[in-house]
Amino acid sequence: MLKAIISSKKYWKSVLFIGVGFIMIFSLIEHIMQYGGLAWEIFIEEKISNGRWLRYLVSRLMGGLMYGMIMAYYFELRKHKSNR
Repeated sequence: MLKAIISSKKYWKSVLFIGVGFIMIFSLIEHIMQYGGLAWEIFIEEKISNGRWLRYLVSRLMGGLMYGMIMAYYFELRKHKSNR
C-alpha cells in the first residue's frame, strides 16, 4: 500500500499543495505571534540578514515537506480504504 501511494502523481501533487499551504499559514501565524503584527523590518533583520536566510528557508521547506507527506499519505490511505 505504501509503495502504491508514494508512487502516484496525485500523492505528490497533494504533498506540494498541503506543504505550501502549511508553510504560508504557519509562517504568518508565527510572525504575528512573535512580532505582534506585521513588522517586516524587524523580521528581515532577525531572520534574513547575516546569512540566516538559508537556515530559515530550509527549515520552512523541510517542515512543509514533512507535514505535506504525512497529511497527504493519511488522506490517500483513507481514500484507498474507503474504496474497498
